[in-house]
Amino acid sequence: MLKAIVIGRVCYDVDMVMEKMPEPGTVNEFFEKKGHGGGSAANMAICLSKWGIGCSFAGILGNDFYGTRIRKEFEQARIDTRYIEQSYDNDTPISCVMINQSTKETTVFNLSDKYIGLKKCDFDFMPDIIVMDGYDVVEDKLVIDRYPKAISILDATITSSSVAELIKKVKYCVCSKEFAEALTGIKIDFQEPSTLIKVYQRLKKKHLKTEFVVTLGERGALYSINNQIKVSPSLKVDVKDTHGAGNVFRAAFAFQIAHGGDIEKAVKWGNIAAGLSCRAHGAREGIPTLEEIENIYNQNY
Repeated sequence: MLKAIVIGRVCYDVDMVMEKMPEPGTVNEFFEKKGHGGGSAANMAICLSKWGIGCSFAGILGNDFYGTRIRKEFEQARIDTRYIEQSYDNDTPISCVMINQSTKETTVFNLSDKYIGLKKCDFDFMPDIIVMDGYDVVEDKLVIDRYPKAISILDATITSSSVAELIKKVKYCVCSKEFAEALTGIKIDFQEPSTLIKVYQRLKKKHLKTEFVVTLGERGALYSINNQIKVSPSLKVDVKDTHGAGNVFRAAFAFQIAHGGDIEKAVKWGNIAAGLSCRAHGAREGIPTLEEIENIYNQNY
Protein backbone atom coordinates (compact mmCIF):
# COMPACT_ATOMS: atom_id res chain seq x y z
CA MET A 1 0.00 0.00 0.00
CA LEU A 2 1.23 3.47 -0.89
CA LYS A 3 1.72 5.78 2.08
CA ALA A 4 1.08 9.51 2.29
CA ILE A 5 1.69 12.20 4.87
CA VAL A 6 -0.67 15.19 4.62
CA ILE A 7 0.40 18.37 6.42
CA GLY A 8 -1.72 21.45 7.02
CA ARG A 9 -4.73 23.19 8.46
CA VAL A 10 -7.85 21.49 9.71
CA CYS A 11 -11.09 23.18 10.78
CA TYR A 12 -14.70 22.39 11.61
CA ASP A 13 -17.18 23.25 8.84
CA VAL A 14 -20.78 24.27 9.49
CA ASP A 15 -22.69 24.09 6.18
CA MET A 16 -25.84 26.21 5.85
CA VAL A 17 -28.02 25.75 2.75
CA MET A 18 -30.24 28.70 1.79
CA GLU A 19 -32.40 29.83 -1.11
CA LYS A 20 -30.64 33.20 -1.24
CA MET A 21 -28.20 35.25 0.79
CA PRO A 22 -29.73 37.02 3.83
CA GLU A 23 -30.62 40.68 3.53
CA PRO A 24 -28.41 43.12 5.47
CA GLY A 25 -29.75 43.99 8.93
CA THR A 26 -31.99 40.93 9.20
CA VAL A 27 -32.01 38.09 11.72
CA ASN A 28 -32.06 34.65 10.11
CA GLU A 29 -32.59 31.16 11.47
CA PHE A 30 -31.27 28.03 9.79
CA PHE A 31 -32.73 24.63 10.53
CA GLU A 32 -30.88 22.69 7.84
CA LYS A 33 -27.18 22.52 8.63
CA LYS A 34 -24.37 19.98 8.67
CA GLY A 35 -21.27 19.97 10.81
CA HIS A 36 -18.10 18.07 9.96
CA GLY A 37 -14.36 18.40 9.72
CA GLY A 38 -12.97 20.54 6.92
CA GLY A 39 -9.96 22.42 5.67
CA SER A 40 -8.04 21.81 2.46
CA ALA A 41 -5.41 19.43 3.86
CA ALA A 42 -7.93 17.51 5.95
CA ASN A 43 -10.28 17.05 3.00
CA MET A 44 -7.41 15.80 0.83
CA ALA A 45 -6.46 13.30 3.53
CA ILE A 46 -10.04 12.00 3.69
CA CYS A 47 -10.07 11.52 -0.09
CA LEU A 48 -6.73 9.72 -0.25
CA SER A 49 -7.66 7.37 2.57
CA LYS A 50 -11.05 6.64 0.99
CA TRP A 51 -9.26 5.75 -2.25
CA GLY A 52 -6.94 3.25 -0.59
CA ILE A 53 -3.74 5.16 0.20
CA GLY A 54 -2.40 4.71 3.72
CA CYS A 55 -2.71 8.25 5.01
CA SER A 56 -1.25 10.03 8.05
CA PHE A 57 -2.19 13.58 9.00
CA ALA A 58 0.01 16.18 10.69
CA GLY A 59 -1.70 19.33 11.94
CA ILE A 60 -3.00 21.23 14.97
CA LEU A 61 -6.33 20.69 16.76
CA GLY A 62 -7.68 22.62 19.70
CA ASN A 63 -8.45 20.92 23.01
CA ASP A 64 -12.19 21.30 22.48
CA PHE A 65 -15.36 19.58 21.24
CA TYR A 66 -14.60 20.28 17.60
CA GLY A 67 -11.06 18.96 17.88
CA THR A 68 -12.31 15.73 19.48
CA ARG A 69 -14.97 15.27 16.81
CA ILE A 70 -12.51 15.87 13.95
CA ARG A 71 -10.02 13.38 15.40
CA LYS A 72 -12.81 10.79 15.59
CA GLU A 73 -13.75 11.46 11.95
CA PHE A 74 -10.14 10.91 10.91
CA GLU A 75 -9.97 7.64 12.82
CA GLN A 76 -13.25 6.45 11.28
CA ALA A 77 -11.73 7.21 7.87
CA ARG A 78 -8.71 5.07 8.83
CA ILE A 79 -6.33 8.03 8.88
CA ASP A 80 -3.33 7.79 11.21
CA THR A 81 -3.79 10.58 13.80
CA ARG A 82 -0.60 10.04 15.82
CA TYR A 83 1.02 13.12 14.31
CA ILE A 84 -1.80 15.51 15.17
CA GLU A 85 -0.68 17.93 17.89
CA GLN A 86 -3.10 19.40 20.42
CA SER A 87 -3.16 23.07 21.31
CA TYR A 88 -4.36 24.17 24.76
CA ASP A 89 -4.02 27.86 23.91
CA ASN A 90 -5.96 28.02 20.64
CA ASP A 91 -9.38 26.69 19.64
CA THR A 92 -10.04 24.53 16.61
CA PRO A 93 -10.85 26.88 13.69
CA ILE A 94 -14.49 27.05 12.56
CA SER A 95 -15.72 27.78 9.02
CA CYS A 96 -19.31 28.86 8.35
CA VAL A 97 -20.11 27.77 4.80
CA MET A 98 -23.16 29.51 3.30
CA ILE A 99 -24.45 27.64 0.23
CA ASN A 100 -26.70 29.71 -2.02
CA GLN A 101 -28.96 27.27 -3.87
CA SER A 102 -30.21 29.80 -6.41
CA THR A 103 -26.79 30.95 -7.65
CA LYS A 104 -24.79 27.82 -6.70
CA GLU A 105 -22.28 30.16 -5.04
CA THR A 106 -20.59 29.48 -1.72
CA THR A 107 -19.57 32.10 0.83
CA VAL A 108 -17.19 31.10 3.63
CA PHE A 109 -16.48 32.86 6.92
CA ASN A 110 -13.41 31.55 8.76
CA LEU A 111 -13.15 32.02 12.52
CA SER A 112 -9.71 31.04 13.75
CA ASP A 113 -6.74 32.02 15.83
CA LYS A 114 -3.37 32.54 14.20
CA TYR A 115 -2.01 29.28 12.80
CA ILE A 116 0.47 27.59 15.13
CA GLY A 117 3.32 25.63 13.59
CA LEU A 118 3.92 21.97 14.35
CA LYS A 119 6.66 21.27 16.87
CA LYS A 120 7.96 18.00 15.42
CA CYS A 121 8.05 16.09 12.16
CA ASP A 122 9.27 12.65 13.19
CA PHE A 123 7.38 9.89 11.37
CA ASP A 124 8.02 6.18 11.85
CA PHE A 125 7.45 5.34 8.18
CA MET A 126 8.79 6.33 4.77
CA PRO A 127 6.08 8.23 2.84
CA ASP A 128 5.68 7.74 -0.89
CA ILE A 129 3.96 11.08 -1.23
CA ILE A 130 3.88 14.33 0.75
CA VAL A 131 0.84 16.59 0.34
CA MET A 132 0.84 20.05 1.95
CA ASP A 133 -1.31 23.19 1.91
CA GLY A 134 1.40 25.76 2.74
CA TYR A 135 0.07 26.75 6.17
CA ASP A 136 3.17 25.37 7.90
CA VAL A 137 6.06 26.19 5.56
CA VAL A 138 8.77 25.39 8.13
CA GLU A 139 7.39 21.90 8.70
CA ASP A 140 6.81 21.38 4.98
CA LYS A 141 10.45 22.13 4.17
CA LEU A 142 11.73 19.85 6.95
CA VAL A 143 9.63 16.93 5.74
CA ILE A 144 10.66 17.41 2.10
CA ASP A 145 14.33 17.48 3.12
CA ARG A 146 13.92 14.44 5.36
CA TYR A 147 12.23 12.35 2.66
CA PRO A 148 13.80 13.45 -0.64
CA LYS A 149 12.58 10.36 -2.53
CA ALA A 150 8.92 11.08 -1.75
CA ILE A 151 6.77 12.88 -4.34
CA SER A 152 5.93 16.35 -2.98
CA ILE A 153 2.71 18.14 -3.95
CA LEU A 154 1.83 21.66 -2.80
CA ASP A 155 -1.73 22.97 -2.73
CA ALA A 156 -0.93 26.64 -3.29
CA THR A 157 -3.77 29.02 -2.48
CA ILE A 158 -2.11 31.14 0.24
CA THR A 159 -0.41 34.13 -1.38
CA SER A 160 2.73 34.80 0.65
CA SER A 161 6.48 35.05 0.11
CA SER A 162 7.09 31.96 2.26
CA VAL A 163 4.77 29.81 0.12
CA ALA A 164 6.43 31.22 -3.01
CA GLU A 165 9.78 30.06 -1.60
CA LEU A 166 8.34 26.63 -0.80
CA ILE A 167 7.50 26.14 -4.49
CA LYS A 168 11.22 25.82 -5.20
CA LYS A 169 11.38 22.63 -3.14
CA VAL A 170 8.31 20.73 -4.39
CA LYS A 171 7.90 18.51 -7.43
CA TYR A 172 4.32 19.60 -8.18
CA CYS A 173 2.51 22.83 -7.41
CA VAL A 174 -1.26 22.81 -7.89
CA CYS A 175 -2.27 26.44 -7.48
CA SER A 176 -5.44 28.47 -7.77
CA LYS A 177 -5.98 31.00 -10.56
CA GLU A 178 -5.72 33.80 -7.99
CA PHE A 179 -2.40 32.49 -6.65
CA ALA A 180 -0.95 32.19 -10.17
CA GLU A 181 -2.03 35.73 -11.02
CA ALA A 182 -0.49 37.13 -7.83
CA LEU A 183 2.78 35.23 -8.31
CA THR A 184 3.21 36.25 -11.96
CA GLY A 185 1.62 39.70 -11.92
CA ILE A 186 -0.49 38.72 -14.96
CA LYS A 187 -4.29 38.80 -14.98
CA ILE A 188 -5.93 35.86 -16.75
CA ASP A 189 -8.52 36.93 -19.33
CA PHE A 190 -10.43 33.97 -20.77
CA GLN A 191 -11.30 36.10 -23.81
CA GLU A 192 -7.55 36.36 -24.46
CA PRO A 193 -6.06 32.81 -24.40
CA SER A 194 -2.58 34.29 -24.69
CA THR A 195 -2.84 35.39 -21.04
CA LEU A 196 -3.07 31.74 -19.98
CA ILE A 197 0.10 30.96 -21.89
CA LYS A 198 1.90 33.98 -20.42
CA VAL A 199 0.94 33.01 -16.87
CA TYR A 200 2.18 29.45 -17.30
CA GLN A 201 5.40 30.53 -19.00
CA ARG A 202 6.19 33.00 -16.23
CA LEU A 203 5.52 30.38 -13.55
CA LYS A 204 7.97 28.01 -15.22
CA LYS A 205 10.52 30.75 -15.76
CA LYS A 206 10.54 31.42 -12.02
CA HIS A 207 10.61 27.74 -11.04
CA LEU A 208 12.17 25.52 -13.69
CA LYS A 209 12.21 22.32 -11.60
CA THR A 210 8.56 22.47 -10.53
CA GLU A 211 5.60 21.16 -12.52
CA PHE A 212 2.60 23.50 -12.34
CA VAL A 213 -1.14 23.00 -12.58
CA VAL A 214 -3.39 26.05 -12.35
CA THR A 215 -7.01 25.34 -11.40
CA LEU A 216 -9.52 27.52 -13.26
CA GLY A 217 -12.78 26.64 -11.50
CA GLU A 218 -15.58 25.77 -13.91
CA ARG A 219 -13.16 26.23 -16.84
CA GLY A 220 -10.95 23.31 -15.84
CA ALA A 221 -7.20 23.36 -15.30
CA LEU A 222 -4.09 24.71 -17.02
CA TYR A 223 -1.01 22.48 -17.32
CA SER A 224 1.84 21.50 -19.63
CA ILE A 225 2.99 18.17 -21.04
CA ASN A 226 5.65 17.50 -23.69
CA ASN A 227 6.30 21.25 -23.86
CA GLN A 228 2.67 21.91 -24.84
CA ILE A 229 0.54 24.19 -22.65
CA LYS A 230 -3.03 22.88 -22.44
CA VAL A 231 -6.34 23.44 -20.69
CA SER A 232 -8.33 20.38 -19.63
CA PRO A 233 -12.05 21.22 -19.35
CA SER A 234 -14.05 20.62 -16.20
CA LEU A 235 -16.71 17.92 -15.92
CA LYS A 236 -20.21 19.26 -16.51
CA VAL A 237 -22.62 18.20 -13.76
CA ASP A 238 -25.73 19.43 -11.98
CA VAL A 239 -23.95 21.59 -9.39
CA LYS A 240 -25.29 21.76 -5.85
CA ASP A 241 -22.19 22.97 -4.00
CA THR A 242 -18.65 23.76 -5.15
CA HIS A 243 -17.13 24.05 -1.67
CA GLY A 244 -14.26 21.58 -1.38
CA ALA A 245 -14.15 20.74 -5.10
CA GLY A 246 -10.63 22.15 -5.36
CA ASN A 247 -9.52 19.89 -2.50
CA VAL A 248 -10.97 16.85 -4.27
CA PHE A 249 -9.19 17.89 -7.49
CA ARG A 250 -5.85 18.03 -5.71
CA ALA A 251 -6.39 14.72 -3.95
CA ALA A 252 -7.30 12.96 -7.22
CA PHE A 253 -4.28 14.56 -8.89
CA ALA A 254 -2.03 13.33 -6.06
CA PHE A 255 -3.56 9.85 -6.19
CA GLN A 256 -2.88 9.47 -9.91
CA ILE A 257 0.67 10.87 -9.67
CA ALA A 258 1.42 8.50 -6.77
CA HIS A 259 0.29 5.57 -8.94
CA GLY A 260 2.60 6.52 -11.79
CA GLY A 261 0.19 8.51 -13.96
CA ASP A 262 1.53 11.40 -16.02
CA ILE A 263 0.49 14.98 -15.36
CA GLU A 264 -2.15 14.94 -18.12
CA LYS A 265 -3.97 11.92 -16.74
CA ALA A 266 -3.68 13.32 -13.23
CA VAL A 267 -5.28 16.62 -14.30
CA LYS A 268 -8.13 14.84 -16.09
CA TRP A 269 -8.71 12.68 -13.01
CA GLY A 270 -8.74 15.83 -10.90
CA ASN A 271 -11.34 17.51 -13.10
CA ILE A 272 -13.58 14.44 -13.07
CA ALA A 273 -13.35 13.97 -9.30
CA ALA A 274 -13.92 17.67 -8.61
CA GLY A 275 -16.95 17.77 -10.88
CA LEU A 276 -18.51 14.69 -9.30
CA SER A 277 -17.97 16.17 -5.83
CA CYS A 278 -20.19 19.15 -6.71
CA ARG A 279 -23.30 16.96 -6.92
CA ALA A 280 -23.86 17.04 -3.15
CA HIS A 281 -23.81 19.65 -0.39
CA GLY A 282 -20.71 19.72 1.79
CA ALA A 283 -17.01 19.36 1.09
CA ARG A 284 -17.00 15.62 1.84
CA GLU A 285 -20.52 14.40 1.14
CA GLY A 286 -19.89 14.21 -2.60
CA ILE A 287 -16.43 12.62 -2.66
CA PRO A 288 -16.70 10.11 -5.53
CA THR A 289 -15.47 6.53 -5.57
CA LEU A 290 -12.48 5.42 -7.62
CA GLU A 291 -14.84 3.37 -9.77
CA GLU A 292 -16.91 6.46 -10.65
CA ILE A 293 -13.81 8.45 -11.62
CA GLU A 294 -12.28 5.59 -13.61
CA ASN A 295 -15.52 4.88 -15.51
CA ILE A 296 -15.91 8.50 -16.66
CA TYR A 297 -12.21 8.71 -17.55
CA ASN A 298 -12.44 5.55 -19.68
CA GLN A 299 -15.63 6.78 -21.37
CA ASN A 300 -14.10 10.13 -22.35
CA TYR A 301 -10.42 9.41 -22.88
